[in-house]
Amino acid sequence: MKTVWTPKGQKPLSSIAQLRSLYAEAEEKLSNLFSFIREVETALARVMADLNARAPEPLVQAIAAAKVKCIETCIDLCHKLKQEVGSYALMADTGFERLDYLNCCKFAEGDSRILMQKIARDRVAAFKRQPTVGSPEELTLCRTLQDATAEKGYDGWDANWEVVYRLAQTTIDLSVEKWMPKSKL
Repeated sequence: MKTVWTPKGQKPLSSIAQLRSLYAEAEEKLSNLFSFIREVETALARVMADLNARAPEPLVQAIAAAKVKCIETCIDLCHKLKQEVGSYALMADTGFERLDYLNCCKFAEGDSRILMQKIARDRVAAFKRQPTVGSPEELTLCRTLQDATAEKGYDGWDANWEVVYRLAQTTIDLSVEKWMPKSKL
């Protein structure tokens, strides 16, 4: 067990205030993600039980959101943990040497960046059909991308890559909120 100095003497690294706070944040985020995943899995199981059924668009979006949100949340939490434990994260046999696996997950079974581009593309297409449906932030981001692509085509999209990812993240967050059990909101 790794110990660290504190004003009150040596303590286990895992007991310092910063890590206790990070553990609580991780517990809440992961618990919410597990609830979200359960809701999506339940809906997907109903669709798969009917051999003639096709997954509705909100379910397809939720599956894409789940892939991106789960892995990005894990990567973010592990990064925060590495920052708090400092050089301990560089030592052998601490578990941190396995973190590259998370980056493999980010790119396996559908590259998260490509998936986010698809989410943004689909959201802009939906905006073109119904330009008043969506959150204010989504509508603003969609308008920006629509204007950029109307003027410069793909180059306009590419030049606004930060807007593309912000739109995708906003759409993902809204999808998660829609699928969360009411008790978790």
